[in-house]
Amino acid sequence: MRDLVLAIALLVLAILGFLRPFFGLLGWTWVTYFAPNQFTYGFSRKIPGGEAVVIPTLLGLLMSSERRMPPITRETVLLVILWLWFCITTLNVVHSPLLQHHLTDTLGQMLQVSKALLMAFISLVLIIDKNKLRWWYLVTAACFIVLCIKGVIWGIATGGKFDMGGPGRSMIGDNNDFALAVNIALPMIYYLAVSEPSRRIRLLLWASLPFAVAAVVLTYSRGGLLGLGVLLLAIVIQSKHKIRGLSIIFGVILLVFLVAPGKWIERMETIRTAAQTDASARSRLFTWRFATLFTLDHPILGGGFETFTGELYDRYGMGGQYIVHGPHSIYFQMMAEHGFPGLAIFLALLASCILTCQRIKRRWRKIDPDSWLIPFCCMVIASLCAYATSGAFLGRAYFDMFYQLIATTILLSSFSRAELLSRRKEAAVNLQPAVLQTIPV
Repeated sequence: MRDLVLAIALLVLAILGFLRPFFGLLGWTWVTYFAPNQFTYGFSRKIPGGEAVVIPTLLGLLMSSERRMPPITRETVLLVILWLWFCITTLNVVHSPLLQHHLTDTLGQMLQVSKALLMAFISLVLIIDKNKLRWWYLVTAACFIVLCIKGVIWGIATGGKFDMGGPGRSMIGDNNDFALAVNIALPMIYYLAVSEPSRRIRLLLWASLPFAVAAVVLTYSRGGLLGLGVLLLAIVIQSKHKIRGLSIIFGVILLVFLVAPGKWIERMETIRTAAQTDASARSRLFTWRFATLFTLDHPILGGGFETFTGELYDRYGMGGQYIVHGPHSIYFQMMAEHGFPGLAIFLALLASCILTCQRIKRRWRKIDPDSWLIPFCCMVIASLCAYATSGAFLGRAYFDMFYQLIATTILLSSFSRAELLSRRKEAAVNLQPAVLQTIPV
């Protein structure tokens, strides 16, 4: 029955995507983050849901009038440069005898990353007003709200004895990946609750926040816990009620340690001694050492996607006792796979998004403290802080949610300019020089 329901849902989304491409974007978001095929057991489990929705959406986009050219901002340029650099490092793998052994994996990952980047640019074309941006984030938040509620109920039923992950073999199936994703989604839920005009949706968002926090705790992810702490601080720092916010954080921490199972407490206590006693932490340090040595030998182009292979570990005398599990860090991943230039572009994108949102937020707090742009900018900043922290321990440099946040920064910059221009024109028409002088060009 589930298979039939999912097949029908994908068919409906494909038709809607062709007729109204924006609905195709929302459908792709649902399929990507919620991974509905992981909840089925028959034929629909093998249906490529993303392609089933995206292809009709792209065809519909060619004929749609509800579109525009992507806004050109600093982040747009950096994103294009990063994509081009991925192409260059992939070509290097094609022509390098040393890297030929992982060519198939490199091409496969390049395809997956290109899909995520393509959809980021598609969102820039389709999201032409704040209401569409709002719905994009409501769908994103809803995916994680349902997963968190489901997971927390399961965690309570089992006494929290098992770590919690996402849907099956999806990109957030692992407990650490799921913690990263929920940490990124938490500011989305919070700031949507702050700014949501619909009272019913607003109440649902507020009610779901404790489940999201509990979900991060129940993943047993130490990197997830650090990311949660950083994003809560980011929310408090951006709040007008800092003392109250710090009190709430202290209360949440106290409550977590009071009700958490003993196994969770023992796991978190290993943070202090992980480098000496924990095999997982030692494996990370080992992997980061390999990434550093490899990048020093290949500083410009790196090794391309999927560089962390047994053959290359053996080449550096690091094979044998350690099993290759991947880069374990977005920073070491970018450095080893795309060289120092790739890492520099990646960091520039991350910093640029935070600085741009900070600038927009500061500007609109002077012009209109109630502007809808402010909570969205706060959301992006907090989510990126969570990604930068938890991502330091996970190889998720190509995480779809990161590129969604970049696209959102570009959109917010575009909407901010358009709204400033509109207000300036309105002030000029009404001959209000005092108001006109307060609105920057």
